[in-house]
Amino acid sequence: MVTFGQLRQVDLGGLNSAAGDFENLVRTWDLTRRMQNEVIGTVQQSGWHGDAAGLATAKLTWARDQIHAAFEEASAIAKTLRDAHTELTAAKKDLDTAVQHATTDGLTVDGEGAVHWPPPTTDADKRDPEYARSWQAKADAAAKAIGAALDRATEADLAAANALGNDTGSDGTVFNAAPVGGLPEEEAKEATFILGLGDKATDAQLARLRTLLDHHSSDPRFAASFYGNQDPQTFLAKYGAMAQSADFANRTARSAAIKGIQQGLGLTLATATDSKQQPHVSDDWETRLRAAGAKQIPVPAGADPAHSPYGYQILANVLRNGTYDPHFLNPIAEHVTQLTQENPMRWDAAGKAAYPFTELKFIGVPDKDGNLRGVNPMSAVLEALGHSPEAATRFFHDAPTTYNPDGTVKSKGGENTYLTTLTDSGSRSLLLDQQYPPRPNPGTADPFEVIALGHALEAATTGRAYDDVNAPLPQHTQDMSGVMKQAVQLFGSKEGPDLLYGDKALFGNLNGSLGNMTAAYMADVQHSLDGTSTRLPTAGAPAGLDKNSTERLLAVLGRNPDAYGAIANAQQAYTTAQINDVIAHRGDHGDLTAAVQNVTRPGGEVSGIITAAMVDEVYTKHAASDAAYNAAVDQKAGWAGKVWDLTGGKAAGAVPGVGGAADFTVNKIIEHVAESYKVDTHNAASDEALAAANKAQQATIDTAEAAVRDAATAAGLDPRYIDDLAPNAAGKVKDGYNSGVSNFKEATHV
Repeated sequence: MVTFGQLRQVDLGGLNSAAGDFENLVRTWDLTRRMQNEVIGTVQQSGWHGDAAGLATAKLTWARDQIHAAFEEASAIAKTLRDAHTELTAAKKDLDTAVQHATTDGLTVDGEGAVHWPPPTTDADKRDPEYARSWQAKADAAAKAIGAALDRATEADLAAANALGNDTGSDGTVFNAAPVGGLPEEEAKEATFILGLGDKATDAQLARLRTLLDHHSSDPRFAASFYGNQDPQTFLAKYGAMAQSADFANRTARSAAIKGIQQGLGLTLATATDSKQQPHVSDDWETRLRAAGAKQIPVPAGADPAHSPYGYQILANVLRNGTYDPHFLNPIAEHVTQLTQENPMRWDAAGKAAYPFTELKFIGVPDKDGNLRGVNPMSAVLEALGHSPEAATRFFHDAPTTYNPDGTVKSKGGENTYLTTLTDSGSRSLLLDQQYPPRPNPGTADPFEVIALGHALEAATTGRAYDDVNAPLPQHTQDMSGVMKQAVQLFGSKEGPDLLYGDKALFGNLNGSLGNMTAAYMADVQHSLDGTSTRLPTAGAPAGLDKNSTERLLAVLGRNPDAYGAIANAQQAYTTAQINDVIAHRGDHGDLTAAVQNVTRPGGEVSGIITAAMVDEVYTKHAASDAAYNAAVDQKAGWAGKVWDLTGGKAAGAVPGVGGAADFTVNKIIEHVAESYKVDTHNAASDEALAAANKAQQATIDTAEAAVRDAATAAGLDPRYIDDLAPNAAGKVKDGYNSGVSNFKEATHV
């Protein structure tokens, strides 16, 4: 254990010099090449033959190999010394900062690292219990920071000592040709050892493994060493046994540790397989992982293979964590999809084991009661795609690759039908464990698997992880827009709406994600409703959405509170942004009044469709409450800012005299959305339905008129002109709203 005094007083200059000397030695190393070219090559070209010549060549070759081993050993020592210097320097800085903060807070730190606070100087302080409590809290925080710095230094010190021992080896007669390499590699070796214990790992070892993964999951050297030095099938078997070893009913600490390890394994796997970073695991390792994924692996060791989980089932929840490189994830996603399509019942074997694997951490996701369910690894693959936007877009867009059962490539090319395959006729979807013929007892859709599909589609179309709610929306690429067009066409035409709404809506759990996607593509939605090619700009590559499919999809999504809230906020933000843009660039338009009318009408149509759907759902079908819709409008308010930024609204939204003009505008948009889209009722009378529809219509009109007035006033237009411009725009919004209501009735035959 590194002590407070040691770390406080240590001079790391010598360690830095030693690291620099070894690094310089490695950089200027030329002995291996010279030995080969100037010695061995000269002998081989001399014409010397016979036993003596053969023996000499063998000895010289051995010497060359030893010289190369010396280079490898020196390289590893250089890495270890540099890593140690970096970590110890950081730990010393952490300690100095902790002591400085303690001193600033009025505390003192003695030579042993103990923290003290000043004694009370007044009688009142002596009698006040808060005096000691407040100082104790400060002291505890300081002591924790000091302890963390010492722990970091100790870990670096021990890892360096172990690494140097492994780098130099125990054989004093030869150099080490395969040294560990450095601190990350040394700690990866320790993590590999603990994981290899499987169910024999102690609670303390599990805690240590969790710590190692937490500390190094983003370090390519650690990640590539940890995974690359393990056979994939052995890794799956050992982790499967480790996960099974937790008694989740009585061993809370062990359960928590394995849950943390599962997360760390996923994040580390994402780093290890990132082809854009060096080092990373080889293509051969990834191929062997796919082969292991398609095999049944006895868990625990000695179990009946026929009733054991497949490797992909063990890997499933690991994949739920991390952002993955398409180079790694897409072959797995396609392989699992094709294996499921070939035999949808293959994944059931694990559920028939004596120990039901649906209860284990590595299969399934928790339901509302905390119980794990589901044996289909498709849901985990889709969740991984949901965190990996580039991979998700490619999965749903690019020409597919067909894989052999062992995960090797069979062929490439053809039409991408993964979205239709995953939703095939509803009851034939690969996601529905109990639905696929010839199963005798068809059940209902597993909501977790359908939700995972929604997450994957969100990532594929929006270009960001579905749960990265604070990330800005990127401009749409042609491929992203292509996936969106495919989704709108599927769910907005023919029997597609029946998948999302109604008695047989097996994919109703997609509505929330489809609402988010529609919000992100509000530019394209309004563009399709407008029916022109130039009036409304899109956010990147246009999706070219079909008007009828878009209207039918909006009519369905308006019935879902979450989707309604996202679309409502996006609609108002996009319309307001376009109003601002037209007025700010009024010189680009021949007739400003007509230009403003053109950009306001489609927003009114969107509002009309989703509001008519909401009114029908709340007042006619009594399938949802006004409270649910109102709450969703507030919960989805963030979409206003996202769409505002995406469509250039922030650049056009300057409001003279107001600090933070863009935020000011977005806040007004959110207020207007609440006014336009919230409803309030206490019963379901038909007159209240009509009143709600009329209120929504008027609020939508008023909101658009207010947006025009705000933008025109900010641009310095004549108030008299504004008084003419705003009502004209409001009239077009009314036309659009009424058209939207009519379109809803046509789409739903209401």
